[in-house]
Amino acid sequence: MTQGIEAKLREIAQDPLADRGLELLDVELKSGSLRVTLDSETPLDLDRIADASSLISRLIDDSVEFDDMSQFNLEVSSPGLERRLRTEAHFRRFLGSKVSIKMSPEFAGLRRFAGVVNKVEDGSVTVKVDDSSVTGSQDLEVKIDEIERARTVFEWGPSTASRSKSIHGSKPPGKTKMTANKMANSEGRDG
Repeated sequence: MTQGIEAKLREIAQDPLADRGLELLDVELKSGSLRVTLDSETPLDLDRIADASSLISRLIDDSVEFDDMSQFNLEVSSPGLERRLRTEAHFRRFLGSKVSIKMSPEFAGLRRFAGVVNKVEDGSVTVKVDDSSVTGSQDLEVKIDEIERARTVFEWGPSTASRSKSIHGSKPPGKTKMTANKMANSEGRDG
């Protein structure tokens, strides 16, 4: 039933959302919440998310397929920096990107690993795992339906500020930080 609801929402909402410049990335019914994840070529602000939430809510209210469903919370959000990956299309979208994967308990092999997605086809994903402490660098192919949880991994670039810090921190020696209280106190003494 859960997959039917997710598929139905995708069917009725995908085109109206696309008309507003929004891409329907994921739909998941879990623990009394219907979670809808959207993306866009332009930044998603709160107004656009609220507008999409109202649209999806109206579409659900107008569709008889949702009449038999028990009460649920509708959660509409953007994917954030680290995106959840559940479908072949999700993995295909992130070819060449670093991902973190946790396999289902039934999987016979390495259960947790990270690496770069280098191939997606026929319900499988191939990840170049680079974990020299466990497996060395190798390609690992797994079935997407055997994955318990997968997400992209956001990697912070090197910080120039951290390299330029001296033994005194980020401020030059002899300088003190002026807070609003210190400034008010020094102005009171001067005036």
